[in-house]
Amino acid sequence: MNTNKKNLLLAIAAIVLMVGSGALLERTVNGFHYTSSALAVISVSLLAVFIYILGVPLIGRSLQRERTRRPYGGFNSGLQFAFLLIAGGLLLLCFNTELLNPVWKRLFFSWPMLLFVLGAIHVCRSRFTSGIIACAAGYFFLMEKAARIYPGNLAFKQFVATYWPGLIILAGILILLRILAAPGRFHRRGNRETPDENVNSNGKINYRFIFSGTEQVILDPVFRGGTIEVTFGGLELDLRRTSLAAGDTFLYVKALFGGVEITAPGHWEIEIHSKGGFAGGVCDSRAKNVDKDPAGKLIVIATSTFGGIEIK
Repeated sequence: MNTNKKNLLLAIAAIVLMVGSGALLERTVNGFHYTSSALAVISVSLLAVFIYILGVPLIGRSLQRERTRRPYGGFNSGLQFAFLLIAGGLLLLCFNTELLNPVWKRLFFSWPMLLFVLGAIHVCRSRFTSGIIACAAGYFFLMEKAARIYPGNLAFKQFVATYWPGLIILAGILILLRILAAPGRFHRRGNRETPDENVNSNGKINYRFIFSGTEQVILDPVFRGGTIEVTFGGLELDLRRTSLAAGDTFLYVKALFGGVEITAPGHWEIEIHSKGGFAGGVCDSRAKNVDKDPAGKLIVIATSTFGGIEIK
């Protein structure tokens, strides 16, 4: 089979996969939502997402002709980003016009879904250990979010707090298998200590969560910043009942395979500095037409790796 025919077949296969994934997703969230369990709907929906992502590398292979002149990895990464933007825009349009059941919008546009998508991309790039761990973590936290869509169907009130050790077991098994398969690729690294306590002292916070998460409301008269570190977990921080001191207040936020949502008053002056990180997102989604109070400023020093940090 010549190269042109092979590229054509790859393109056709990719189109079939991606169109089929859209049809499967539509059928799942519109039809199965009323007839199937929450666990089944989530599982099939994530399967549709994975199939869509799987189709992108096939398109990349069909379009890539001169691999010796252009690096395939960078070319494929650009395609994945482009097609993910297209898929995200189409999903938003379908949810906004109610072509898809809008109750699922909050699940598809959340940090656990981002985590699952990034894990699926890694799996498609043959990075199975990190990819499977990220997919499993995303799936895990998405199940808890589904409890809000299916009240009473899934008993997940204490789900994360009870079963999060399963993610550690899965990560350990995958890393062990990879070590046994290629022991020469691994070396010993120093340990890093992480404080166990999560404290809020006089308006200054120090939160660290691993394989867990919480919702926190700051009630102190003045918010004095602090540190947030989330690893395989999530934190929702509400700052609407506090105020900023005059001058600059610093908040250091780090999300690794996790998400941080900060709800802040619209009139606060917030400046974001994104440092390092990989395959993560940091954004301020508050209304832009609100007058800001120049007396105080919150400076957010954010690092996001396979996660998301949002100020809303």
